Amino acid sequence: MTGGDRDSTRLVRRLVCAAIATSILGVLPAPVVSAATIAPVRPILLALGDSLAAGYQPADGTTVLPPTDLATGFRDQGYPGGYASDVAVARRLRLIDLGCPGETTASMTGTPAQRACGTLYRRKLGATSQLAAAERFLSRKAGHVALVTLDIGANDLDRCISARGADLGCLESSDVSTVNRLVKIVRALVTAVRRADPAAVVVAMNYYDPFLGLGYAPGGAKGASLGAETLAATDIFNAQLEATFHNGGVKVADVARAFDAHSTTPKIRFDGALLARNVASVCSLTWMCPSPKGKSQDIHPNTAGYAAIARAFERALGP
Repeated sequence: MTGGDRDSTRLVRRLVCAAIATSILGVLPAPVVSAATIAPVRPILLALGDSLAAGYQPADGTTVLPPTDLATGFRDQGYPGGYASDVAVARRLRLIDLGCPGETTASMTGTPAQRACGTLYRRKLGATSQLAAAERFLSRKAGHVALVTLDIGANDLDRCISARGADLGCLESSDVSTVNRLVKIVRALVTAVRRADPAAVVVAMNYYDPFLGLGYAPGGAKGASLGAETLAATDIFNAQLEATFHNGGVKVADVARAFDAHSTTPKIRFDGALLARNVASVCSLTWMCPSPKGKSQDIHPNTAGYAAIARAFERALGP
């Protein structure tokens, strides 16, 4: 057999083998990929802000809450019943919560209010502030963030308001610097979001006035008067927040309305007392109104309050 004949024979054998292989593969069923084997990648809700973003509640002896262990990594669900958790569940989003209890407009761009927050931002994102951490996260997760929520400013306001009333001098000096810092925060955040996820939505919130709860007995008429004073201060602050957010292209969740800030009727009975609607709402949705059950007094929402905040965010987002 000549070399040419051997080459022809080899070629024929290869073609035959290829044909057989093709026929066998053709009759075998295609591999089945179960949907269960493909882990769906859910879009992300990035929560930013202060203790409300973190879902903080005070423990009162009847409610046991997990510790704020931020240093161990991102919290997928935050605190049970936090508004960010509620919105994430409703929107089928994965929650990444960078909120830091005690954060102000100053600490959000500087040294975090809690050491554990600073530890988290440095270890996970190589950032020294919450805003820098958010910018770094958005950059790393470009195309995966669908929603960013923000609440910031309450701690700037609260240092001027207490159970004794509103310090007008403090408010006047604080408002200008707070708004200036907020403008920078909103501008930087929106820029980072638009760069990483142009279709993502940013929603911020205004604030309820927890000191309306001072109108609950035994505060009496004096407490109601102080509540009216702090509500006026909160209204001014909210107007500034809303203007800043709207100018920055950020939607606003009307939490003040969700807490019936200006609704005084019909009166509602709370723990045996007949209260103006806005006072009763604060008593029902926060820890501000002490009761014979021994609940601690605190400005933060309870689980029902966080649910009310979540509904305000849902209304701002729309269908």
